Amino acid sequence: MLVYSQVRVPDGKFGLERLFSATRHACLFLNDVRNGWYLGQERAIDALIDQAEVEIKPQRIIHYGASMGGFAALVTGLRRSDGAIHAFGPELELGRPGSQSAAYGQTHPGTPPEALALEPALDALRRPLANAVHLYFGHLDPVDSAGVARVLAQRLNGRLFDLASCHASHDHLYTLNVIRKITRTFDRDPEGELAARSLIRPLPRAFHIGFAAAGEAFAAGEGLVSAQVDALAALAPGHVGLLRLRAEVAARTGDLPLAIDLMQAAEAGIDQDPALHGLPKRWRKELPLARAGWLLSLGKADAALALLADCRDNFGPDERIDALRMAADKNAAERF
Repeated sequence: MLVYSQVRVPDGKFGLERLFSATRHACLFLNDVRNGWYLGQERAIDALIDQAEVEIKPQRIIHYGASMGGFAALVTGLRRSDGAIHAFGPELELGRPGSQSAAYGQTHPGTPPEALALEPALDALRRPLANAVHLYFGHLDPVDSAGVARVLAQRLNGRLFDLASCHASHDHLYTLNVIRKITRTFDRDPEGELAARSLIRPLPRAFHIGFAAAGEAFAAGEGLVSAQVDALAALAPGHVGLLRLRAEVAARTGDLPLAIDLMQAAEAGIDQDPALHGLPKRWRKELPLARAGWLLSLGKADAALALLADCRDNFGPDERIDALRMAADKNAAERF
């Protein structure tokens, strides 16, 4: 089993090594400590895999990873065509605004190493596949909706899982005990495990296209008006990710009361949906933190303080919570 690390894993450590610490599978862990999406590392990766195959003589090979690691699992597995692939949140176009790869220095249009790595892989997905390819996307984040849109638009092969999750879908599925069931033997059908948790919720292609485009435009700082994103609501009523984006657009255009209402609706959507309770805390807490900041901007210090107290209880210590609480305390004190 080949496990590709995500970003921010320091040298000497490997992503998901704790998950597979007691596995029955023989694992080869890889880590691009440059956070460079494994671009230009094909020869080094192949040498490590070839050496491991000689030493272990595996009965089967599985390429596995999330985010940056999902990209590497997909690209390497398709290039080598030697085993099944489980890729969680792989970006199918690096360097787009709002993406993880852009945050770590990848630019768009792609550099030659990206073109050399990605385009042949996507070409392979257009042909009959020699091995199973599982693509997991969490459509609560625009960057993953972009992945779904591209798979659908280009009729790429592989098993597409359009999930009620975020970009960190692997962490979400781990919390819901789906990952352990899939990885224990890799003989279970992932679809059954995901369906049992009501996570498979395909959305219209038009929604994915529009949501991805709006999220990218917002991340790039382009001017958006609420009507441009509000129109998507008819395609996915109550969609938590869209409510969040609509709130952020409203806040940027100065309508803080609307932003607060929309973000509160997104938070309520999470609370009312059992499948979303396991969303990573680092994703969930962004919503009330944004709302607390908006409340503070409106001079509603008491409401902001109450919300921040709830945040600390639900999500634990956080420097941003403390900073906002200090600002809210100062705001409240200045009123007297």
